Amino acid sequence: MKKMKVIVAVFAVLSMFYNGRAQDVKVEKTDTLGNGQVRKTIKVEIKNAEDLQNLVKAIGGNVQVMNKSVVNQPKIQVKKVSPEDRPMESNNGKQLWAKSYLNRAAPQLKVEKWLTEVPDTEGKFVLIDFWGPSCSPCRKSIPDLNRFSKQFKDKLVVIGVSLNKEEQVRAMKEPVIEYYSAIDTKKEYIGKFEIKGYPHAILLDTRGIVRWEGNPVLSGHELTAEVIENLITKYDYEDGGVQRAWAKPFLGEKAPELPVKEWFPKEPNVKGKFVLRDFFSFMCGPCRKAIPKLNEWSKKFADELIVVGCAKDGINRLRQIEPKIEYYLASEPEGKIWNTMELHVLSYVQLIDPKGIVRWEGLCTDLTTKKIQEIIAKYK
Repeated sequence: MKKMKVIVAVFAVLSMFYNGRAQDVKVEKTDTLGNGQVRKTIKVEIKNAEDLQNLVKAIGGNVQVMNKSVVNQPKIQVKKVSPEDRPMESNNGKQLWAKSYLNRAAPQLKVEKWLTEVPDTEGKFVLIDFWGPSCSPCRKSIPDLNRFSKQFKDKLVVIGVSLNKEEQVRAMKEPVIEYYSAIDTKKEYIGKFEIKGYPHAILLDTRGIVRWEGNPVLSGHELTAEVIENLITKYDYEDGGVQRAWAKPFLGEKAPELPVKEWFPKEPNVKGKFVLRDFFSFMCGPCRKAIPKLNEWSKKFADELIVVGCAKDGINRLRQIEPKIEYYLASEPEGKIWNTMELHVLSYVQLIDPKGIVRWEGLCTDLTTKKIQEIIAKYK
């Protein structure tokens, strides 16, 4: 019985070794008799396959290493990605009177009440200014914000969020606010930023990542049109495009063939239609966030566009996903197209014209209704 326990332990170590997880493993096993006397002690330091063989022989067994490649395996070299290779911004020692969200996703914008119409922020940069009508520096920044909303109207949405009551905000006659305005008296949104000094502003890119933050009129760190323009240029994803680490680019080329094991509800007739392929998976959080947008597009462009969700998961599992998918599903368990596209990111989309040419590719979050309209108008 004792010998069997030793063998079980050895095979556990052997399993670790063959899976590349055992490094300089030390094994010590004492086998005792029922009266407590020590019968045999085995001490082995395992560094390679030969040590494993010696350990098994010591307990009366035998093992032969068949896979020679595991012996003296070279250390795996992991390439480190330097900060320069990633899109990052810096506050450069700037003092903040709020919690920092720089280079992180901002909390979802949810206000108590809009004092203007609700802005459409799809595919836009968003500048949110937290302010109050009794705050002198806040009022000082309003003319600049008005100018930004006009100068960058095609790319930027400016929103002022006040913690004051509606009547207090409306009572302020000068300067006039010419951008979107809302209140958050309960601080359900403002509170997430832990603001201790006003004004405080954040500039989000089209993916909702904070690329600038701070007091917009702080001396030496002012938010200027030049700063905004540089950030818009740097983080403009409107035209899609592929980072080579994500996938192999097919823009302007014939779309790769999509081998499908099972369709739901049926295989669509794509003749004369644009096709939007969304590569996703059941377990992908960002993929689920994209579903409502894809549902909307499948209805809005129903006469010209077919939306297809492509996944390795089986159809039965995909039908259980929430939110509910209202477009075509294609199950491709073998992942052949993933290999062809060298795909390493989800939710990833390809917009294909009626001739089968890829006209847009990239992350689904970067594709907008406006861009789809432009592509359909150009290539139909």
